[in-house]
Amino acid sequence: MTLFEAMEISPFTHWGAQLRRMQPPDVEAVLEIERRNFGDPWTRRAFLTEIEAAPVSQPLVVEYEERIIGYVVPWFVADELQIADIAIHEDFRRRGLARQIIMHLCEAAQQKNCTAAHLEVRHTNTAARQLYESLGFQITTVRRAYYGPAEDALLMSKNLIS
Repeated sequence: MTLFEAMEISPFTHWGAQLRRMQPPDVEAVLEIERRNFGDPWTRRAFLTEIEAAPVSQPLVVEYEERIIGYVVPWFVADELQIADIAIHEDFRRRGLARQIIMHLCEAAQQKNCTAAHLEVRHTNTAARQLYESLGFQITTVRRAYYGPAEDALLMSKNLIS
C-alpha cells in the first residue's frame, strides 16, 4: 500500500483542500513554495528524483481550488518515517495544514508498522519547533553548524508505537 492509498482523504480539510500524490507537472509550483520558505531550497531535479523514488519516497501536495498550496516529502525506510521536506504557501499558513499533514503521515506510518518518525529543523525556526513539539516530537540530536557556521540542525523524533 502506498502512502497515498493509506491517506486518501477527500477533502483533506474542512474547507476543501485535497491531498494527493506529487506529479512532475507540480514541481514548478512546489519549487515556488520551496524557494519562498527556505534559503537553501531543493532543486527541480531533487523533487523529480523524489517522485521517481517510490516506494521509499512518497511526495504529496496539498491542492486547493486547482492551486498547490503545500507539499511534503516523506521517506519510508525500514520501519521508520523520515519527513524530509514540508512547506506551506505563506497565504495558507496558520490554518493547521502542516499539523494535519504530519498527523496523517504519522497515522499512515503506524499503519505501515513504522516505529518512529524523524525530521530535522533549523534551531532558529521557532514556529516549526513548537509545532513539532506539540505533536510529540522531541529533540534527539543537534548537528552543529549543519546549515552554516551559525545554524545548527535539530533532529527530532517521535515514537509511533502505541
